[in-house]
Amino acid sequence: MSSMLDSLVEQRAALAAEASALLDGEPTSEALETVEARQSDIAALDEQITKVEATEARAAAINAAKADAGAAMTGSAIVTNEARTYSPEGERSFVRDMINAHLRNDRNAWDGLHRHMQEERAVSRTDTTSAGELVPPLWLVDMYSSTLRPGRTTADLLVKQALPAGTDSINIPKITTGSDVGIQTADNAATTTQDLVTGSIEAPVRTISGYSDVAIQLVDQSPLAGGLDRLLFGDLMAAYDYKLDYQVLQGVGTAGQMYGLINTTGINAGTYTSGTPTAAGIGTAIVQAISTIAKNRYKGAEAIVMHPSIWYFLVGQTDSSGRPLVVPTSNGPWNSAGVVTEAGGAQGSVGTFMGLPVYADSAIAVGANSELPIVVASFSDNILMESGIRTRVLPDVGSASLTVRFQVYGYTAMAARYPTGIAKIVGTGLVPAAGF
Repeated sequence: MSSMLDSLVEQRAALAAEASALLDGEPTSEALETVEARQSDIAALDEQITKVEATEARAAAINAAKADAGAAMTGSAIVTNEARTYSPEGERSFVRDMINAHLRNDRNAWDGLHRHMQEERAVSRTDTTSAGELVPPLWLVDMYSSTLRPGRTTADLLVKQALPAGTDSINIPKITTGSDVGIQTADNAATTTQDLVTGSIEAPVRTISGYSDVAIQLVDQSPLAGGLDRLLFGDLMAAYDYKLDYQVLQGVGTAGQMYGLINTTGINAGTYTSGTPTAAGIGTAIVQAISTIAKNRYKGAEAIVMHPSIWYFLVGQTDSSGRPLVVPTSNGPWNSAGVVTEAGGAQGSVGTFMGLPVYADSAIAVGANSELPIVVASFSDNILMESGIRTRVLPDVGSASLTVRFQVYGYTAMAARYPTGIAKIVGTGLVPAAGF
């Protein structure tokens, strides 16, 4: 371990100890804010530690390779780049090795998978110790939503943490009634007192899973390793991504679903009712949502999430003189209600409205009145915990027809720590207009 890594680990341990001590002490608002700040610092250190560990692991592997080859390092510098076992342009296919290992007990395939798992342990904190499941290569995980499905726009606005292993429910402590102070009416008179009342926020762990049945011929005869992996992984990963994002937004909490932001108990609810919606009407509803968060959460809203149909309806609206109300940045916005920062953006950050960032998310589904709800929130109040995505190959399911089942699954839990920091807007005024 290098001195740099030692220093980072020591800093993290010190911050963790400080956060733990604060949690064991008096639960004041200042202490909770300090704990949140320390957790943010710890997350940043974790990222740095991961990068340093990856760099050291790569350097160690390179040095070992040089030693094995008997390379002499005298008076010259050698620059090398060690390729990972599975890469988009590589000759090996992760999917093919998985299937050959499980179906044919191919030693070469098992060797490749073993090297891959060692690489994953070197660069990731994801649990990679499971016996029958394998973590996919990083380049495949990074290609989330490459097919025609919405991505994980809203899910990525939440604070993301690793899901603790060995539990089916996460309970986060919460102060339900705070202490109080008051004015002492006279010397020696009674003072105000109120004991803290605590509870917890339950975040049940949910499973997201899917599979695809693959013909063995496709695996055996595919000439492109990366192409085969993209073909089999791409659609499953995109489907997983979309389902997670939908659950974060609109999960109903029953039948194995998460409690999504829109259906969390205690959030602020606003309604915009109109048969002929206008940008002014939607804007007023959004400002009201911002106001309810400010006065109930005592913290400002951070962003707005809406369906692209609603966003581009706003972009298309004009004032009485025919001037657009939401204008592109290239026009030098002046006195505008909103700004388009990503022209033609389909998902993710697309602009601002009423001063807040706007994120387009097609995972939003129609509500009870056929409307597309808008979510305004302090998104960092909410925690999304995820396990690594796992993969399995099940050769017995379709063995009679030379079919192999390829499966992905993962575990996730979400905790809405402050429901008053969330506001939803529903109503007939958000029914998509014709053409949008």
